[in-house]
Amino acid sequence: MIVFTVVYLIALCCYFKTRTSGNIKHRAINKYFMATMYLVLAIVTFINKYEFASYQTLLMAALIFAWLGDIFLVFDFGRGGDFFLAGNVCFTLYEQIVLVDKGGYSFRNFAWTFIVAGLMLIIVIIATGRWPEKIKMGKMRWPMIFYLSSIFMHGITGLALMTMMRGTSYALMGLGSFLFMISDIDLNVYRYIFNNNKWLVRFNSLTYFVGLLLIVLSTTLV
Repeated sequence: MIVFTVVYLIALCCYFKTRTSGNIKHRAINKYFMATMYLVLAIVTFINKYEFASYQTLLMAALIFAWLGDIFLVFDFGRGGDFFLAGNVCFTLYEQIVLVDKGGYSFRNFAWTFIVAGLMLIIVIIATGRWPEKIKMGKMRWPMIFYLSSIFMHGITGLALMTMMRGTSYALMGLGSFLFMISDIDLNVYRYIFNNNKWLVRFNSLTYFVGLLLIVLSTTLV
């Protein structure tokens, strides 16, 4: 795990450069390498520790969708977003099942996650409608709002997992999901408001790939 994590983080440091270099080939190779690393570790862990008929399969599906999102997003933002949306749904359902099955909570105990995610979405709807000249989404406004509804639920459910469950694995899973949400918020700020800020791009890469790393590492500890 130490060697894996070190190699992954070195690749991430390289990605800070290739992501903003303008060389699409180098960027793709670097990104695909990291994405394949986290997916392979997830598959090996799943095969060694879990049964296919378990709800852990839902998490595996989420990670596969995330990997597909990484593969397509480099060349096709819309298709990549579709895979990430599906992944967010699977992540959210998985974490809700964990809260119920492992934590012994009922739906009303984490109903606040829907309220918080809903309030965040309302803020986005109001802001994008009020200042379209500053938040330049154009025709992408409603598709992005729809997508953001999924990432808000994923991230806030991760926050619930992190605060309501005991154990390192749940803390890592929850933190990873929360960072995943932060990365997408940052990406939207970069793409539709400050699209010439390379530091926003690097912060997106940092929070996203560290988030995925924490999620996958959490599965090795359960």
